[in-house]
Amino acid sequence: MKKMIPALVAAAGLMAGAAWADQGTTAASFLKLATGPRAIAMGGSFAGLADDVNALNYNASGLAYLNDKEITLMHAIWFQDIYYDNGAVAWPIHNIGTLGLNVLYLNAGTFDGYTLDASGNPQSTGTFGASDMALGLAFARQVIPNISAGLLVKYISETIDGTSDGGVAVDISGLYHTPLPGLSLGANIQNLGPAIGFNNTYSLPINFRLGVGYKPMKNVAVDMDYTQPIETAGVLSIGGEYGYRDFFYVRGGYQYQGAIDYNQTYVGYGPSVAAGLSLGLGFKLYQHYLLDFAYVPFGFLGNTYRFSFTYKFE
Repeated sequence: MKKMIPALVAAAGLMAGAAWADQGTTAASFLKLATGPRAIAMGGSFAGLADDVNALNYNASGLAYLNDKEITLMHAIWFQDIYYDNGAVAWPIHNIGTLGLNVLYLNAGTFDGYTLDASGNPQSTGTFGASDMALGLAFARQVIPNISAGLLVKYISETIDGTSDGGVAVDISGLYHTPLPGLSLGANIQNLGPAIGFNNTYSLPINFRLGVGYKPMKNVAVDMDYTQPIETAGVLSIGGEYGYRDFFYVRGGYQYQGAIDYNQTYVGYGPSVAAGLSLGLGFKLYQHYLLDFAYVPFGFLGNTYRFSFTYKFE
């Protein structure tokens, strides 16, 4: 595990020198879907905090600091008739580390199929479906005091009209709890692996993420992440949460990618309303059960919603 820290630094250097590909030119783009309504509501900024089971998809090294076992299930209502689901488990093992298991499934809905006849006219072939799935296994532990490392290995599968293709990818992450109480720094390189595809192969959506988290008190947390995808400009996100009596949580966040995306704005509400914003709520019941909700608008594309149920136990 100690070898992960220099590997993380080396990979970061490679990312900094890599030329960006064009938007939409990577395979398995579903791997970029956000999970965990708590993190999503905070603008998708979570690498610096990484303090619950959803760290699996932001910074798996944060699992090393969990004391309780956690199980979470999330359902996302996406655009049109598209939806995706996520399930994750974090299981601390005393004096060894924390194991994590993560499953992400995307159902892209049904589509009308066509073929061309001898005259070049389209002929209907009925409907077909498309789906994607990723199964991940993680391990995290403290390598030296206040520093943890994590490794997440994923099996990826994409299916369209009954034809499937798959591959393997890894995430390498680290988390540092600084001497300043409540301040932590995180880094994660995601989706490292060989190219995959059906007829032609394409690079995986490699992503480099840096985060700064701060918890000045028990029920207040803020985080700022910078993410650099291989194919687009980087994204700066910031978010936070406030918990009232450790029962009711209010969250908000914002993402910025160098310019306002006017496709995410609403006519009549000013040039930037809703572009990049996210909101959410959380409820903690009987100290063991958590209900979380996130709302993210995408302008004319519509609004998206995520719901999750989490159970914590010793």
